[in-house]
Amino acid sequence: MDEAFSYLAWLEERFLIIDRTTNSLENVLLTMEGLKSKSRSNGYSAIDAKMKKAEEDEKRLRSDLEETIKAINDEQIIIRDIKLGLVDFPFLWGEREVFLCWKKGEHSIQFWHNTDEGFASRKRI
Repeated sequence: MDEAFSYLAWLEERFLIIDRTTNSLENVLLTMEGLKSKSRSNGYSAIDAKMKKAEEDEKRLRSDLEETIKAINDEQIIIRDIKLGLVDFPFLWGEREVFLCWKKGEHSIQFWHNTDEGFASRKRI
């Protein structure tokens, strides 16, 4: 359990990065929609450069998001809900495998559930 606990500050940082990246990506996608609308009614020259920049930003942000998610997965941490920052840590409790359950904002790991259960079945440690 100490090993899982040692990841909490790191996970908080990763989910902060995910939140910021997701918000930036949503803004870029809105910008692209606006540019598409303008390009239908105006000429393309000025809008093309802005669209190209937005497309590059979108590609970079998607790559950043994938990289952050991969970093979490590489630590054998299972992301259950990216928006909530909900994760499970596989844990051997005696001879039984269970999941330690943590959600972004919680100060410690306080819950667990069986591997065939989910968030709704969380039990206090």
